[in-house]
Amino acid sequence: HQYNIQPSYSNSTFVLFGFNLSFMGRGVQFAICFILMMAFTIVYACLQELIAIKIANRQLALFLATVQFAGYAFWSFVLSKLATFGNEAVTSTFATEHRRNVPVRFYILLSVLRAVDVGASNMSMQYINYPAKTLIKSSRVVFTMILGVFIGRKRYSLVDYLIVSLIVIGMTVFLHADSNGNAVFQLAGILLLVASLICDGAINNYSEIAMNRFDVGQDQFLSKLYSIALLAMLLAAHTKGELLDGLKFLTAPGTWDEINTGVTSDTTSWSVTQKLLILMTFSTFGLFGSSCAAAITKNFGALTMSISSTARKAMTLFLSFLLFHNECTFQHFSGIIIFLSALTMKSLRMGRPNGLAVGKKDAENVRGGELEVFATRLLKLTMALSSRTRTLLRKSSEDLEYV
Repeated sequence: HQYNIQPSYSNSTFVLFGFNLSFMGRGVQFAICFILMMAFTIVYACLQELIAIKIANRQLALFLATVQFAGYAFWSFVLSKLATFGNEAVTSTFATEHRRNVPVRFYILLSVLRAVDVGASNMSMQYINYPAKTLIKSSRVVFTMILGVFIGRKRYSLVDYLIVSLIVIGMTVFLHADSNGNAVFQLAGILLLVASLICDGAINNYSEIAMNRFDVGQDQFLSKLYSIALLAMLLAAHTKGELLDGLKFLTAPGTWDEINTGVTSDTTSWSVTQKLLILMTFSTFGLFGSSCAAAITKNFGALTMSISSTARKAMTLFLSFLLFHNECTFQHFSGIIIFLSALTMKSLRMGRPNGLAVGKKDAENVRGGELEVFATRLLKLTMALSSRTRTLLRKSSEDLEYV
């Protein structure tokens, strides 16, 4: 393949939300990206569960993905323009990008994969509860590693594969608890999420290659990616018949069930304005989080991005139990602990040069070792906060039983 190359992690301009951060150290750059990604995507994840489960009642998966992509395309376009406004250094970088355009077929491939990724992920919530979806999506590091072998020609040690096996065991324990409990759980949901993760792993690796091969800024890259993905999702939503139903849902007060059961507007739980504001905030924060994630992918690698995203999903998982009162048994908790322990072990190995994936340009990647150490510390902090959340959940349950 003519684009079969390893990422170079060149000293190209580092721009985030229109601000040139190139003068900062790589550790500071990573910290800013990670903290902002955590903040934006945690809010995004909570709103996603609210919209998909509580308001849309597990329906309109493709329509909601279309609205999401519309917001993503708009904001990524705005951010790509901000990146060039009043910044000569960045303008020079963008001039380089125009001389080395990413091939259109590259964007089409990634856009279709992203549409399948988000569409399948949204549809899975018809068959599986949100915490299980979050945990399965957190195993993206497994798919990133496997696809990295085939796409990026990376090599991993036997210990890495053993850690991946531990991740799968933890996930299996958690899902077994769901299958035996009262949670929404069907095999179709797992299959849809596996398809989503395969697409996500391919996107991470191909995006890393494309952004470094052609020295393209993450916001310009996302703008073209989501614009094409929006067209694909519009077609999919129209084909499934969700487009008109979704517009009816947005222009009428109430949840999906309330609208279809004929509940009067005086007794509905959500107004049209509230639903529109939630959807706008959802798509805005989601894109901002994606921009930070793409910056991490471009400058620090796809695997670092997967670890960073998994730390966020771990926090989201516990917030889901806390805020939306999902069932949490001892088996659920055991699976989560095994899963997060494996991720921590993976992060610790990433903190050592000999624990990184081996590629043709590993010498250039060793200098980023301290970044992975920093990511590991943040992951440990996330686990500590998650443990505290578990304690609060247990105390809340005890208080309810007492009452």
